[in-house]
This record gives sequence, structure tokens and C-alpha cells, in this order.
Amino acid sequence: MSQFAVIGLGNFGSTVASELAKKGLPVVAVDLNPARVDDLRENVTHAVVGDATEKQFIANSGIGEVDVAIIALGDDIETSVLATLNLAESGIEKIIVKGISEEHAVIAMAVGATEVIFPEKEMAQKIAASIAAPNIIDHIPLTEGYSIIELISPKAFENKTLLDLNLRREYGVELLAIKRADPKDDPPVIVVPGAGAMVKSNDKLIILGSEEDVQTIQEL
Repeated sequence: MSQFAVIGLGNFGSTVASELAKKGLPVVAVDLNPARVDDLRENVTHAVVGDATEKQFIANSGIGEVDVAIIALGDDIETSVLATLNLAESGIEKIIVKGISEEHAVIAMAVGATEVIFPEKEMAQKIAASIAAPNIIDHIPLTEGYSIIELISPKAFENKTLLDLNLRREYGVELLAIKRADPKDDPPVIVVPGAGAMVKSNDKLIILGSEEDVQTIQEL
């Protein structure tokens, strides 16, 4: 089982630590603020007051032994970068950094981060997408230019089989699954549905395709 360290226990870091712990995963939570550490002490495997910019702390605390580290150190680029460098030098396999700016992301990757995320930006994009296209339930970007969306079936698809719709030919997308709107339907979820599967009113469709083709489906 992978072990996790969360460095920085602001709103984002504390939420990540708590959610990982709820899933039964071992989590070490670290912050310089004793009050933040105390708030999480009962929720995670180990909570410790410390400074991840100090190599001695990383060595003594055992944080360098975890498999995944999440760095969420607020708006201080220098502190975040130094913590990233120290954790990378300790040999941690995966280091996820909460980005502050594009410049920060470039530097973080250069010193050892394996991934930089921008949760506020990603949330804003999801909110904007849900406002612009209220039938969209979720949107997951994949490699550049492709994404997976979950949406309520367009009226144009209702009461038609996948053979009738021929989504790959007509729209260039793949239907990965159908979540039935009616809980009495059996099965409630059809994964990789066959040509005979029928799309019903208010079913949820999970679709993979290019951004352009997915946009076409959204606009139906």
C-alpha cells in the first residue's frame, strides 16, 4: 500500500490529507502551524509540526520514505520549490505540487516535481463548463486535445440504439458507459455497451473523444 505525505495543511492540503485517510491510506500530515497539525491529528496516521525546507527534518521525520508527497504550501514559491527539491533528493517516487503560477510550475518540475496541479483553475473551468453546458455532469481532460465527459443524454439520442446512432461514424466519439436514469433498470450501468443497447431519457452517457468532437455532442 502506498504511503502519502501532505506538506502544508491549509484548506487544500488538509482536505487532501483527510480524504486520503478516509480511504484507509496511511498519511503523514506536516505543517509549521501547530494548530493546523492538531486539527488533523485524529484523522491521519501521523501529524507532525515541521519544516520541509529543512533536510534534517525530512531525514529525521521519515517523510522521505513515503511513496507520494503532495506539496501545498500556499503562495510562497521559494518555500514550495525548496521543499520540492528536498523531497526529490530524498528519493520520493511521486511529488505532486499545488501550483501558484506557470513560472512556479516550470521551476517545480525542473527541481523534481512529477506533477503540478492548479485546483482553483481546474474548479473554475468545471464551473464555467457547467454553466455554459448544464447537461454536462463532469469533464475530465486527458492527453492534449482529448477528454472524457459525462452528460445527460441529448434528446436526439433518446430511444435509439447505438447501432442507430453510430456515434463513432457520426460524431467521432466512443461511448464508454451508460448509467441508467431509472434505478429499476438492470444493469444500472452498462460498460462498453453493445450495438443493441438503447439510450433512454435522462440516461447519463460517458463519452471519450477529441475536444472538438466532444463539443459537438455537448451542443446537441
